Amino acid sequence: MSNILVMNVSLNETRVAVLEDGVITGFHNERHASRGVVGNIYQGRVVRVLPGMEAAFVDIGLEKAAFLHASDVYQDHSSAEFPDDDDDDEDDDDDNGKGRHDGRRRRRRRNYPPIEEQIKEGQDLLVQVTKDPISTKGARLTCHISLPGRHLVFMPTVGHVGISRQIRSDNERKRLRKLCDDMRPQGTGAIVRTAAEGVRSEILQQDMEVLINLWNDIYAQSQNGKPPRLLHNDLNLALRATRDLAASDLDRLIVDDRDTYEHIMDFVERVMPRFAKRIELYVGRDPIFDAFGIEEELRRALDKRADLPSGGYLVIEQTEALTSIDINTGKFVGKTTLEETITRTNIEAAKEIAYQLKLRRIGGLIIIDFIDMQENSDKKKVYDALQEAFASDKGHVKMTEISEFGLVEMTRKRTSESLAQLLCEECPYCGGRGMTRSSETMSYEILRELKRQMELTKEHHMTLRAHPEIAKRLRREEADSVKLLERNANKKLHIRGEQHLHPEDYIVEPGKP
Repeated sequence: MSNILVMNVSLNETRVAVLEDGVITGFHNERHASRGVVGNIYQGRVVRVLPGMEAAFVDIGLEKAAFLHASDVYQDHSSAEFPDDDDDDEDDDDDNGKGRHDGRRRRRRRNYPPIEEQIKEGQDLLVQVTKDPISTKGARLTCHISLPGRHLVFMPTVGHVGISRQIRSDNERKRLRKLCDDMRPQGTGAIVRTAAEGVRSEILQQDMEVLINLWNDIYAQSQNGKPPRLLHNDLNLALRATRDLAASDLDRLIVDDRDTYEHIMDFVERVMPRFAKRIELYVGRDPIFDAFGIEEELRRALDKRADLPSGGYLVIEQTEALTSIDINTGKFVGKTTLEETITRTNIEAAKEIAYQLKLRRIGGLIIIDFIDMQENSDKKKVYDALQEAFASDKGHVKMTEISEFGLVEMTRKRTSESLAQLLCEECPYCGGRGMTRSSETMSYEILRELKRQMELTKEHHMTLRAHPEIAKRLRREEADSVKLLERNANKKLHIRGEQHLHPEDYIVEPGKP
Protein backbone atom coordinates (compact mmCIF):
# COMPACT_ATOMS: atom_id res chain seq x y z
CA MET A 1 0.00 0.00 0.00
CA SER A 2 1.31 3.47 -0.96
CA ASN A 3 0.72 6.15 1.70
CA ILE A 4 1.28 9.80 0.74
CA LEU A 5 0.70 13.15 2.44
CA VAL A 6 0.00 15.89 -0.11
CA MET A 7 0.22 19.51 1.06
CA ASN A 8 -1.05 22.50 -0.90
CA VAL A 9 0.07 25.82 0.63
CA SER A 10 -1.11 29.18 -0.69
CA LEU A 11 -1.07 32.73 0.63
CA ASN A 12 -4.40 32.27 2.41
CA GLU A 13 -4.77 28.58 3.09
CA THR A 14 -3.05 25.26 3.78
CA ARG A 15 -4.68 22.01 2.66
CA VAL A 16 -3.49 18.51 3.48
CA ALA A 17 -4.79 15.29 1.92
CA VAL A 18 -3.94 11.77 3.03
CA LEU A 19 -3.78 9.28 0.15
CA GLU A 20 -3.73 5.50 0.52
CA ASP A 21 -3.21 3.77 -2.82
CA GLY A 22 -4.39 6.92 -4.57
CA VAL A 23 -7.63 7.15 -2.55
CA ILE A 24 -8.27 10.12 -0.23
CA THR A 25 -8.68 8.84 3.32
CA GLY A 26 -8.37 12.19 5.09
CA PHE A 27 -8.54 15.91 4.38
CA HIS A 28 -7.46 18.80 6.60
CA ASN A 29 -7.80 22.50 5.94
CA GLU A 30 -6.53 25.62 7.72
CA ARG A 31 -7.22 29.18 6.67
CA HIS A 32 -4.48 31.46 7.85
CA ALA A 33 -6.85 34.28 8.78
CA SER A 34 -9.01 31.98 10.94
CA ARG A 35 -6.93 29.09 12.25
CA GLY A 36 -8.65 26.45 14.33
CA VAL A 37 -8.17 26.55 18.09
CA VAL A 38 -8.05 22.84 18.97
CA GLY A 39 -5.00 22.19 21.15
CA ASN A 40 -4.66 25.84 22.17
CA ILE A 41 -4.33 26.55 25.89
CA TYR A 42 -6.06 29.56 27.45
CA GLN A 43 -6.42 31.29 30.75
CA GLY A 44 -10.20 31.63 30.88
CA ARG A 45 -12.84 32.96 33.22
CA VAL A 46 -16.04 31.14 34.20
CA VAL A 47 -19.01 33.25 33.14
CA ARG A 48 -21.87 30.88 33.95
CA VAL A 49 -22.33 27.65 35.91
CA LEU A 50 -25.28 25.42 34.93
CA PRO A 51 -25.92 22.66 37.52
CA GLY A 52 -28.79 21.29 35.41
CA MET A 53 -26.37 20.63 32.54
CA GLU A 54 -23.45 19.58 34.76
CA ALA A 55 -21.44 22.18 32.85
CA ALA A 56 -20.17 25.72 32.74
CA PHE A 57 -19.45 28.33 30.10
CA VAL A 58 -16.00 29.87 30.06
CA ASP A 59 -14.84 33.05 28.36
CA ILE A 60 -11.54 32.37 26.57
CA GLY A 61 -11.67 35.39 24.27
CA LEU A 62 -13.54 33.81 21.36
CA GLU A 63 -16.81 35.05 19.87
CA LYS A 64 -18.86 32.50 21.83
CA ALA A 65 -18.25 31.30 25.38
CA ALA A 66 -16.75 27.79 25.44
CA PHE A 67 -18.39 24.72 27.01
CA LEU A 68 -16.80 22.86 29.94
CA HIS A 69 -18.37 19.66 31.29
CA ALA A 70 -18.09 18.82 34.99
CA SER A 71 -16.06 15.67 34.21
CA ASP A 72 -13.45 17.81 32.47
CA VAL A 73 -12.87 20.13 35.42
CA TYR A 74 -9.74 19.89 37.52
CA GLN A 75 -8.71 22.61 39.94
CA ASP A 76 -5.46 21.68 41.69
CA HIS A 77 -2.82 21.20 38.96
CA SER A 78 -0.17 20.46 41.53
CA SER A 79 -1.65 17.15 42.61
CA ALA A 80 -3.92 16.00 39.80
CA GLU A 81 -3.84 12.26 39.43
CA PHE A 82 -5.92 9.52 37.90
CA PRO A 83 -5.40 5.98 39.19
CA ASP A 84 -2.72 4.22 37.12
CA ASP A 85 -4.28 1.51 34.99
CA ASP A 86 -2.25 -1.30 33.46
CA ASP A 87 -5.13 -2.92 31.64
CA ASP A 88 -4.35 -2.75 27.92
CA ASP A 89 -8.02 -2.26 27.15
CA GLU A 90 -7.82 1.06 28.92
CA ASP A 91 -4.89 2.29 26.83
CA ASP A 92 -5.33 5.23 24.52
CA ASP A 93 -5.46 5.45 20.77
CA ASP A 94 -2.59 7.17 19.01
CA ASP A 95 -4.62 10.30 18.34
CA ASN A 96 -2.12 12.89 19.61
CA GLY A 97 -3.96 13.09 22.89
CA LYS A 98 -7.07 14.91 21.68
CA GLY A 99 -10.19 13.24 22.99
CA ARG A 100 -8.18 10.73 25.00
CA HIS A 101 -10.18 11.39 28.17
CA ASP A 102 -13.53 10.46 26.59
CA GLY A 103 -13.43 6.79 27.61
CA ARG A 104 -12.27 7.51 31.14
CA ARG A 105 -14.82 10.31 31.43
CA ARG A 106 -17.60 7.88 30.55
CA ARG A 107 -16.28 5.38 33.10
CA ARG A 108 -16.20 7.96 35.88
CA ARG A 109 -19.31 9.91 34.77
CA ARG A 110 -21.09 9.31 38.05
CA ASN A 111 -18.06 9.83 40.28
CA TYR A 112 -17.20 13.49 39.80
CA PRO A 113 -18.53 16.18 42.18
CA PRO A 114 -21.35 18.49 41.04
CA ILE A 115 -20.15 21.31 38.83
CA GLU A 116 -21.19 23.96 41.38
CA GLU A 117 -18.88 22.35 43.96
CA GLN A 118 -15.90 22.41 41.60
CA ILE A 119 -15.98 25.92 40.14
CA LYS A 120 -17.71 29.25 40.68
CA GLU A 121 -18.70 32.10 38.40
CA GLY A 122 -15.86 34.58 37.99
CA GLN A 123 -13.21 31.95 38.71
CA ASP A 124 -10.07 31.81 36.52
CA LEU A 125 -9.26 28.47 34.87
CA LEU A 126 -6.42 27.03 32.80
CA VAL A 127 -8.15 25.20 29.93
CA GLN A 128 -7.41 23.55 26.60
CA VAL A 129 -9.68 23.38 23.54
CA THR A 130 -10.67 19.84 22.49
CA LYS A 131 -13.23 20.80 19.81
CA ASP A 132 -13.41 23.84 17.56
CA PRO A 133 -16.62 25.91 17.56
CA ILE A 134 -19.11 24.16 15.28
CA SER A 135 -22.11 25.94 13.75
CA THR A 136 -23.91 27.67 16.65
CA LYS A 137 -21.95 25.88 19.37
CA GLY A 138 -18.91 27.28 21.13
CA ALA A 139 -15.63 25.44 21.58
CA ARG A 140 -15.37 22.42 23.90
CA LEU A 141 -12.87 22.65 26.75
CA THR A 142 -11.04 20.47 29.24
CA CYS A 143 -8.94 21.31 32.28
CA HIS A 144 -6.90 18.14 31.63
CA ILE A 145 -4.08 19.61 29.55
CA SER A 146 -2.21 17.53 26.96
CA LEU A 147 0.96 18.51 25.11
CA PRO A 148 1.70 16.31 22.08
CA GLY A 149 5.24 15.59 20.96
CA ARG A 150 6.50 13.28 18.25
CA HIS A 151 6.70 10.17 20.44
CA LEU A 152 4.78 11.10 23.58
CA VAL A 153 1.81 13.12 24.72
CA PHE A 154 2.53 14.70 28.11
CA MET A 155 -0.43 15.12 30.49
CA PRO A 156 0.60 17.34 33.41
CA THR A 157 -2.69 16.99 35.33
CA VAL A 158 -3.46 13.29 34.88
CA GLY A 159 -1.51 10.48 36.55
CA HIS A 160 -2.07 7.87 33.86
CA VAL A 161 0.17 6.13 31.31
CA GLY A 162 -1.41 4.94 28.05
CA ILE A 163 0.20 2.94 25.25
CA SER A 164 -0.97 3.14 21.64
CA ARG A 165 -2.96 0.06 20.65
CA GLN A 166 -0.97 -0.01 17.41
CA ILE A 167 2.05 -1.23 19.38
CA ARG A 168 1.41 -4.99 19.51
CA SER A 169 4.51 -6.46 21.14
CA ASP A 170 4.02 -7.17 24.85
CA ASN A 171 7.74 -6.74 25.54
CA GLU A 172 7.82 -3.40 23.76
CA ARG A 173 4.74 -2.22 25.63
CA LYS A 174 6.32 -3.15 28.95
CA ARG A 175 9.57 -1.41 27.99
CA LEU A 176 7.80 1.78 27.00
CA ARG A 177 5.56 1.78 30.07
CA LYS A 178 8.54 1.41 32.39
CA LEU A 179 10.47 4.16 30.60
CA CYS A 180 7.47 6.46 30.78
CA ASP A 181 6.91 5.72 34.48
CA ASP A 182 10.56 6.51 35.20
CA MET A 183 10.55 9.76 33.19
CA ARG A 184 7.28 11.39 34.21
CA PRO A 185 7.17 13.66 37.24
CA GLN A 186 5.01 12.43 40.10
CA GLY A 187 1.32 13.12 39.55
CA THR A 188 1.66 13.56 35.79
CA GLY A 189 0.93 11.18 32.95
CA ALA A 190 1.62 10.45 29.30
CA ILE A 191 0.45 8.62 26.22
CA VAL A 192 3.09 6.67 24.32
CA ARG A 193 2.40 7.13 20.62
CA THR A 194 2.86 4.59 17.84
CA ALA A 195 5.91 6.51 16.63
CA ALA A 196 7.71 5.58 19.88
CA GLU A 197 7.90 1.89 18.98
CA GLY A 198 11.56 0.83 18.89
CA VAL A 199 12.82 4.33 19.70
CA ARG A 200 15.83 4.61 22.02
CA SER A 201 15.26 5.71 25.61
CA GLU A 202 17.46 8.81 25.20
CA ILE A 203 15.22 10.12 22.41
CA LEU A 204 12.09 9.50 24.45
CA GLN A 205 13.71 11.22 27.43
CA GLN A 206 14.51 14.23 25.26
CA ASP A 207 10.92 14.35 24.00
CA MET A 208 9.61 14.23 27.57
CA GLU A 209 11.98 16.99 28.75
CA VAL A 210 10.91 19.31 25.93
CA LEU A 211 7.24 18.80 26.80
CA ILE A 212 7.83 19.26 30.55
CA ASN A 213 9.69 22.52 29.91
CA LEU A 214 6.87 23.69 27.65
CA TRP A 215 4.33 22.95 30.39
CA ASN A 216 6.39 24.82 32.98
CA ASP A 217 6.46 27.88 30.72
CA ILE A 218 2.70 27.73 30.14
CA TYR A 219 1.94 27.29 33.84
CA ALA A 220 4.25 30.19 34.78
CA GLN A 221 2.45 32.43 32.26
CA SER A 222 -0.91 31.51 33.77
CA GLN A 223 0.18 32.90 37.15
CA ASN A 224 0.55 36.41 35.72
CA GLY A 225 -1.93 38.42 33.71
CA LYS A 226 -5.70 38.62 33.42
CA PRO A 227 -8.03 36.31 31.46
CA PRO A 228 -9.21 35.73 28.88
CA ARG A 229 -5.93 35.23 27.04
CA LEU A 230 -4.09 32.71 24.90
CA LEU A 231 -1.15 31.01 26.62
CA HIS A 232 -0.11 28.43 24.01
CA ASN A 233 -0.83 28.13 20.29
CA ASP A 234 -0.54 24.69 18.71
CA LEU A 235 1.60 24.17 15.58
CA ASN A 236 0.28 25.26 12.20
CA LEU A 237 -1.38 22.60 10.03
CA ALA A 238 1.70 21.78 7.93
CA LEU A 239 3.87 20.99 10.97
CA ARG A 240 1.01 19.42 12.91
CA ALA A 241 0.25 17.06 10.02
CA THR A 242 3.94 16.19 9.73
CA ARG A 243 4.14 15.43 13.45
CA ASP A 244 0.87 13.51 13.73
CA LEU A 245 0.37 11.84 10.33
CA ALA A 246 3.92 10.89 9.34
CA ALA A 247 3.65 7.31 10.55
CA SER A 248 6.23 4.59 9.90
CA ASP A 249 4.30 3.42 6.82
CA LEU A 250 4.38 6.86 5.18
CA ASP A 251 6.12 6.68 1.81
CA ARG A 252 6.19 10.35 0.79
CA LEU A 253 5.28 13.79 2.07
CA ILE A 254 4.95 16.22 -0.86
CA VAL A 255 4.52 19.97 -0.42
CA ASP A 256 4.25 22.63 -3.13
CA ASP A 257 5.61 25.65 -1.22
CA ARG A 258 9.37 26.12 -0.76
CA ASP A 259 9.17 28.06 2.54
CA THR A 260 6.87 25.45 4.04
CA TYR A 261 9.12 22.69 2.70
CA GLU A 262 12.12 24.26 4.46
CA HIS A 263 10.18 24.65 7.72
CA ILE A 264 9.11 21.01 7.55
CA MET A 265 12.66 19.88 6.83
CA ASP A 266 13.97 21.87 9.79
CA PHE A 267 11.26 20.39 12.02
CA VAL A 268 11.85 16.84 10.77
CA GLU A 269 15.64 17.02 11.18
CA ARG A 270 15.18 18.13 14.80
CA VAL A 271 12.31 15.85 15.82
CA MET A 272 12.16 12.87 13.43
CA PRO A 273 15.34 12.78 11.28
CA ARG A 274 14.67 9.36 9.74
CA PHE A 275 11.79 10.90 7.74
CA ALA A 276 13.93 13.57 6.07
CA LYS A 277 14.46 11.52 2.90
CA ARG A 278 10.71 11.12 2.42
CA ILE A 279 9.99 14.87 2.24
CA GLU A 280 9.70 16.25 -1.31
CA LEU A 281 9.19 19.68 -2.84
CA TYR A 282 6.63 19.49 -5.65
CA VAL A 283 7.82 21.14 -8.87
CA GLY A 284 5.22 19.88 -11.36
CA ARG A 285 3.43 22.15 -13.84
CA ASP A 286 -0.13 21.27 -12.76
CA PRO A 287 -1.44 22.40 -9.36
CA ILE A 288 -0.51 19.69 -6.85
CA PHE A 289 -4.12 18.78 -5.94
CA ASP A 290 -4.98 18.48 -9.65
CA ALA A 291 -1.94 16.29 -10.29
CA PHE A 292 -3.04 13.79 -7.63
CA GLY A 293 -6.76 13.93 -8.51
CA ILE A 294 -7.66 15.48 -5.16
CA GLU A 295 -9.39 18.64 -6.38
CA GLU A 296 -12.03 16.79 -8.37
CA GLU A 297 -12.67 14.36 -5.50
CA LEU A 298 -13.23 17.27 -3.10
CA ARG A 299 -15.72 18.82 -5.52
CA ARG A 300 -17.65 15.56 -5.65
CA ALA A 301 -17.59 15.39 -1.85
CA LEU A 302 -19.77 18.52 -1.73
CA ASP A 303 -22.52 16.92 -3.85
CA LYS A 304 -25.52 15.22 -2.27
CA ARG A 305 -25.07 12.26 -4.59
CA ALA A 306 -22.19 9.80 -4.43
CA ASP A 307 -22.04 7.18 -7.19
CA LEU A 308 -21.31 3.50 -6.58
CA PRO A 309 -19.15 1.45 -9.00
CA SER A 310 -22.07 -0.81 -9.97
CA GLY A 311 -24.31 2.09 -11.08
CA GLY A 312 -26.16 2.59 -7.81
CA TYR A 313 -25.74 5.73 -5.74
CA LEU A 314 -26.04 7.31 -2.28
CA VAL A 315 -27.95 10.47 -1.42
CA ILE A 316 -26.34 12.19 1.58
CA GLU A 317 -28.36 14.94 3.31
CA GLN A 318 -26.93 16.92 6.24
CA THR A 319 -29.32 18.70 8.62
CA GLU A 320 -28.91 20.48 11.95
CA ALA A 321 -29.88 17.36 13.92
CA LEU A 322 -28.55 14.45 11.85
CA THR A 323 -27.25 13.18 8.53
CA SER A 324 -29.42 10.85 6.45
CA ILE A 325 -28.05 8.49 3.80
CA ASP A 326 -30.33 6.84 1.26
CA ILE A 327 -29.19 3.99 -1.00
CA ASN A 328 -30.58 3.51 -4.52
CA THR A 329 -29.87 0.82 -7.14
CA GLY A 330 -29.84 3.44 -9.92
CA LYS A 331 -28.72 1.89 -13.23
CA PHE A 332 -27.63 -1.38 -11.61
CA VAL A 333 -30.03 -4.18 -12.63
CA GLY A 334 -28.00 -7.19 -11.47
CA LYS A 335 -27.51 -10.52 -13.18
CA THR A 336 -29.51 -13.07 -11.19
CA THR A 337 -32.31 -12.26 -8.70
CA LEU A 338 -33.73 -9.01 -7.32
CA GLU A 339 -32.62 -9.98 -3.81
CA GLU A 340 -29.06 -10.56 -5.00
CA THR A 341 -29.07 -7.17 -6.75
CA ILE A 342 -30.30 -5.40 -3.60
CA THR A 343 -27.83 -7.16 -1.30
CA ARG A 344 -24.88 -6.46 -3.58
CA THR A 345 -25.85 -2.77 -3.83
CA ASN A 346 -26.21 -2.50 -0.04
CA ILE A 347 -22.80 -4.11 0.58
CA GLU A 348 -21.19 -1.81 -1.95
CA ALA A 349 -22.95 1.13 -0.29
CA ALA A 350 -21.67 0.12 3.17
CA LYS A 351 -18.06 0.47 2.02
CA GLU A 352 -18.74 3.77 0.25
CA ILE A 353 -20.56 5.21 3.28
CA ALA A 354 -17.52 4.68 5.49
CA TYR A 355 -15.34 6.40 2.91
CA GLN A 356 -17.71 9.32 2.35
CA LEU A 357 -18.21 10.05 6.06
CA LYS A 358 -14.45 10.21 6.62
CA LEU A 359 -13.84 12.31 3.50
CA ARG A 360 -16.74 14.68 4.25
CA ARG A 361 -15.79 14.81 7.98
CA ILE A 362 -19.38 14.07 8.97
CA GLY A 363 -20.08 13.26 12.61
CA GLY A 364 -22.98 13.18 15.04
CA LEU A 365 -26.13 11.14 14.52
CA ILE A 366 -26.34 9.35 11.15
CA ILE A 367 -29.31 7.40 9.77
CA ILE A 368 -28.68 4.95 6.91
CA ASP A 369 -31.68 3.77 4.88
CA PHE A 370 -30.63 0.55 3.15
CA ILE A 371 -32.72 -0.93 0.36
CA ASP A 372 -35.22 -3.32 1.98
CA MET A 373 -34.00 -6.91 2.29
CA GLN A 374 -36.26 -9.87 3.05
CA GLU A 375 -33.74 -12.44 4.28
CA ASN A 376 -32.04 -12.09 7.68
CA SER A 377 -28.92 -13.69 6.22
CA ASP A 378 -28.66 -10.85 3.67
CA LYS A 379 -29.12 -8.26 6.42
CA LYS A 380 -26.29 -9.87 8.36
CA LYS A 381 -24.00 -9.74 5.31
CA VAL A 382 -24.68 -6.03 4.89
CA TYR A 383 -24.29 -5.28 8.61
CA ASP A 384 -21.00 -7.21 8.75
CA ALA A 385 -19.77 -5.27 5.69
CA LEU A 386 -20.71 -1.99 7.39
CA GLN A 387 -18.85 -2.92 10.58
CA GLU A 388 -15.80 -4.00 8.61
CA ALA A 389 -15.83 -0.75 6.61
CA PHE A 390 -15.72 1.31 9.83
CA ALA A 391 -13.20 -0.93 11.63
CA SER A 392 -10.29 1.40 10.92
CA ASP A 393 -12.25 4.63 11.51
CA LYS A 394 -10.85 6.66 14.44
CA GLY A 395 -14.16 8.50 14.75
CA HIS A 396 -15.40 6.28 17.61
CA VAL A 397 -18.33 4.82 15.64
CA LYS A 398 -21.28 3.08 17.31
CA MET A 399 -24.15 1.55 15.35
CA THR A 400 -27.36 -0.41 15.79
CA GLU A 401 -28.24 -3.51 13.80
CA ILE A 402 -30.41 -3.18 10.68
CA SER A 403 -34.02 -2.66 11.72
CA GLU A 404 -37.08 -4.28 10.15
CA PHE A 405 -37.41 -1.10 8.06
CA GLY A 406 -33.85 -1.36 6.73
CA LEU A 407 -32.52 1.47 8.91
CA VAL A 408 -29.21 1.67 10.79
CA GLU A 409 -28.71 4.35 13.43
CA MET A 410 -25.11 5.24 14.13
CA THR A 411 -23.04 7.93 15.81
CA ARG A 412 -19.62 9.13 14.81
CA LYS A 413 -17.54 11.44 16.96
CA ARG A 414 -17.70 15.01 15.67
CA THR A 415 -14.51 16.98 16.34
CA SER A 416 -14.71 19.68 13.67
CA GLU A 417 -16.94 21.20 11.04
CA SER A 418 -17.91 18.98 8.14
CA LEU A 419 -16.40 19.60 4.72
CA ALA A 420 -19.64 21.26 3.58
CA GLN A 421 -19.73 23.54 6.64
CA LEU A 422 -16.08 24.41 6.13
CA LEU A 423 -16.15 25.13 2.40
CA CYS A 424 -19.72 26.31 1.80
CA GLU A 425 -22.11 28.97 3.05
CA GLU A 426 -25.87 29.29 3.23
CA CYS A 427 -27.52 29.81 -0.17
CA PRO A 428 -28.73 33.42 -0.43
CA TYR A 429 -31.73 32.30 -2.48
CA CYS A 430 -33.15 29.44 -0.43
CA GLY A 431 -31.81 30.52 2.99
CA GLY A 432 -30.47 27.06 3.66
CA ARG A 433 -33.73 25.19 2.92
CA GLY A 434 -32.35 23.64 -0.25
CA MET A 435 -35.21 24.97 -2.40
CA THR A 436 -37.18 28.12 -3.19
CA ARG A 437 -40.87 28.54 -3.90
CA SER A 438 -41.67 28.06 -7.58
CA SER A 439 -42.41 30.98 -9.90
CA GLU A 440 -46.00 29.66 -10.18
CA THR A 441 -46.43 29.70 -6.38
CA MET A 442 -44.97 33.21 -6.14
CA SER A 443 -47.19 34.49 -8.98
CA TYR A 444 -50.36 33.30 -7.23
CA GLU A 445 -49.21 34.82 -3.94
CA ILE A 446 -48.49 38.16 -5.66
CA LEU A 447 -51.91 38.17 -7.38
CA ARG A 448 -53.59 37.69 -4.01
CA GLU A 449 -51.54 40.52 -2.48
CA LEU A 450 -52.29 42.80 -5.45
CA LYS A 451 -56.02 42.22 -4.98
CA ARG A 452 -55.73 43.20 -1.30
CA GLN A 453 -53.65 46.32 -2.02
CA MET A 454 -55.89 47.50 -4.87
CA GLU A 455 -58.88 47.40 -2.55
CA LEU A 456 -57.04 49.56 0.01
CA THR A 457 -55.78 52.40 -2.23
CA LYS A 458 -57.57 55.10 -4.16
CA GLU A 459 -54.66 55.47 -6.61
CA HIS A 460 -55.54 54.54 -10.19
CA HIS A 461 -52.04 53.17 -10.88
CA MET A 462 -50.21 50.36 -9.00
CA THR A 463 -46.58 49.26 -9.39
CA LEU A 464 -45.22 45.77 -8.78
CA ARG A 465 -41.46 45.20 -8.48
CA ALA A 466 -40.39 41.55 -8.55
CA HIS A 467 -37.59 39.25 -9.71
CA PRO A 468 -37.39 39.20 -13.56
CA GLU A 469 -38.50 35.53 -13.76
CA ILE A 470 -41.62 36.26 -11.70
CA ALA A 471 -42.35 39.44 -13.65
CA LYS A 472 -42.05 37.52 -16.94
CA ARG A 473 -44.48 34.85 -15.77
CA LEU A 474 -47.05 37.47 -14.72
CA ARG A 475 -46.82 39.15 -18.14
CA ARG A 476 -47.14 35.86 -20.05
CA GLU A 477 -48.69 32.81 -18.37
CA GLU A 478 -50.74 34.92 -15.92
CA ALA A 479 -51.60 37.74 -18.34
CA ASP A 480 -55.33 36.89 -18.31
CA SER A 481 -55.41 36.89 -14.50
CA VAL A 482 -53.65 40.28 -14.40
CA LYS A 483 -56.12 41.80 -16.87
CA LEU A 484 -59.09 40.46 -14.89
CA LEU A 485 -57.60 41.92 -11.72
CA GLU A 486 -57.15 45.32 -13.37
CA ARG A 487 -60.69 45.29 -14.77
CA ASN A 488 -62.37 44.33 -11.49
CA ALA A 489 -60.43 46.96 -9.52
CA ASN A 490 -60.57 49.58 -12.30
CA LYS A 491 -56.82 50.15 -11.90
CA LYS A 492 -53.72 49.97 -14.08
CA LEU A 493 -50.85 47.66 -12.98
CA HIS A 494 -47.22 48.36 -13.97
CA ILE A 495 -44.94 45.30 -13.65
CA ARG A 496 -41.17 45.82 -13.29
CA GLY A 497 -38.58 43.08 -13.20
CA GLU A 498 -35.60 43.96 -10.96
CA GLN A 499 -32.61 41.62 -10.86
CA HIS A 500 -31.49 42.57 -7.34
CA LEU A 501 -34.69 41.21 -5.79
CA HIS A 502 -34.76 37.68 -4.39
CA PRO A 503 -37.17 35.33 -6.24
CA GLU A 504 -39.36 35.24 -3.12
CA ASP A 505 -39.31 39.02 -2.54
CA TYR A 506 -41.54 41.62 -4.20
CA ILE A 507 -42.76 45.18 -3.62
CA VAL A 508 -46.31 46.46 -4.24
CA GLU A 509 -46.77 50.23 -4.09
CA PRO A 510 -49.37 52.75 -5.29
CA GLY A 511 -48.59 55.05 -8.21
CA LYS A 512 -46.63 54.81 -11.44
CA PRO A 513 -42.99 53.54 -11.44
